Amino acid sequence: MPGKDFVHPTEGTFSIADREKFRSLVMFATQAILLKENAEIFHALEQNNQELIQTTEELKRANEKLKKMNAQYLNMLGFVSHELRSPLISILGFAELLDENLLGSLNEEQSKAIKVIMRSTKGLIDMIQNYLDLAKIEQGELKIKPKTLELIHDVLLPTIEQMREQFVKRNMAVTVESSTEQMYVNADEELLKIVLVNILSNAVKYGEENGKVEVVVTDRDGFCRVSITNTGIGVPKEELLKIFGKFTRLDFQESQCSRGAGLGLYNTQCIIEHHGGKIWAESEYGKWFRINFEIPLLLKDVQKIQSGDCLVETQNSSTP
Repeated sequence: MPGKDFVHPTEGTFSIADREKFRSLVMFATQAILLKENAEIFHALEQNNQELIQTTEELKRANEKLKKMNAQYLNMLGFVSHELRSPLISILGFAELLDENLLGSLNEEQSKAIKVIMRSTKGLIDMIQNYLDLAKIEQGELKIKPKTLELIHDVLLPTIEQMREQFVKRNMAVTVESSTEQMYVNADEELLKIVLVNILSNAVKYGEENGKVEVVVTDRDGFCRVSITNTGIGVPKEELLKIFGKFTRLDFQESQCSRGAGLGLYNTQCIIEHHGGKIWAESEYGKWFRINFEIPLLLKDVQKIQSGDCLVETQNSSTP
């Protein structure tokens, strides 16, 4: 409108119709600006979305490549571990024959040397077995072959007896206590033995010489709980969650034993979880260390344990 001031409209210079037109013009201009801004935002989002799609595809390709590399690594690990294990078992077998004087008499120095060979070879075999177990777990080849087992007499006590020499060597007293005579579980016997060997070996390695290892078996709400405690330096509270990590080594442990691969407790956790159970650790640093695990209970019956000729002292407990 000629002669009208559209920049500073006032009541005195504009009619009502002019003011309405002005407001409409302002609204139109505002909407145009918003549309332009929205278009710019949409364009930026579209560009970011395309970049995100491209990055996602690159990550997928990288992930697939890593999976293939990991599979190749695990295959190689399993193959090499298996190939190393066989000759080591032969070396251990001949060393044991020499140690028992079945291939001729040995003098004192030779006998000591053979014992060192046996100890080192056993350590290597255990480490290799952990790598073999890891390869199976990581490749999804850990097959559970469950059957009905009485945990205490079928698995626990025979495993402790099997490890007698290790406990005797460090003069460690072992006790087993249970509130029930029989604990029936549906589990893989060999895998359960691996679990117990790993935990008990850990107790021997990091427990104090002339110390104690206490094994307590209880029925906890339909689960069989096994708690294995050793006296010794223990583990600081802040380190407890780390001990089940892959390749974890407890550098602060004041032990004279050879260090392992850091796979025993990681593999143990995987096996327990495959059985529908759980595992955790407790410790009072400077005094004791304990690992607990639970697996589903199949049947329970409260009676007294018959220890027989087993190495360990067994007791009946009235506490849960």
